[in-house]
Amino acid sequence: MASINEIKEKMGVVKSVGGFANAMQQIAAMRMMALRDKVLSSKRFVDEANQMLAELNLYKELFYQKELENKKDGQKKSETAPADDKPLKKAIVVVSSNQGLCGKFNAEIFRKVESEILANNLDADFFLIGRKGQEHYLNNKKFHFKFYPYELVDTFEASDLLRLVEMFPYYDRIMLVYTRYINTVNRDVVNTILVVPPAKFNETPDPKEKIKFLFEPTLEELIKDIEAKLRAATFQQQILDSRLAQFSAQMVGMQAATENAKTLLSDLTQDYNKQRRKIIDKKISEVFAGSALW
Repeated sequence: MASINEIKEKMGVVKSVGGFANAMQQIAAMRMMALRDKVLSSKRFVDEANQMLAELNLYKELFYQKELENKKDGQKKSETAPADDKPLKKAIVVVSSNQGLCGKFNAEIFRKVESEILANNLDADFFLIGRKGQEHYLNNKKFHFKFYPYELVDTFEASDLLRLVEMFPYYDRIMLVYTRYINTVNRDVVNTILVVPPAKFNETPDPKEKIKFLFEPTLEELIKDIEAKLRAATFQQQILDSRLAQFSAQMVGMQAATENAKTLLSDLTQDYNKQRRKIIDKKISEVFAGSALW
């Protein structure tokens, strides 16, 4: 068994770690509570925005269909409709945390990327949000793919996402991998599509289509403008959702660490008292042995 001085030293270390874990738990809880109200209050808006994006995709497909119908043989294809044989430009945005002490939060994201997404998307451009994700794939030589780090603080503003959102029009397909908040103890790593390519249509016009609408500005400009705004709002909400799940995971992880520190400190206290009792008993025995000599 360790000496009493070693046990006392361990007790000091455990107390410090337990105090640090408890402080981190309180900070994560406050940040989670402050962010949760903001995220939950805007969830309905984002759900409606996603529905509108789906409908806009349909209108965009109809727009491309009309463009295809107006093409003549030998005429160059319009820039608004992508060529059939042209490979899609893909981008994947992965959201991790800026710091550790979040339990399995980052490990679950890396597992999702490496097991389900990476193999079929090696030609895609990866944008890594969060320092932990950047460090993981920078130091891990097992995976070889092109990625770009994107710095984003935990308490970000909508303007901080502007540089990344402005790059969305350059890609035909964009996938977002993030952790969706369910409740304090549950979360789910999901991958969702931010931008989808237009569907391919035959050049045969639909005889049932009788109603035509006039748009000012053009339908294409209207769709692009509204779609960009809705996509940016949805993207911001999903990043906030990821941050909320991160703070929740950190709070739960630090709570478990605090409880483990308390348990370990209790065990060390018992060992300390046993060792102290042995020393006291030994001194008492020495006193009695000495008095017997006189």
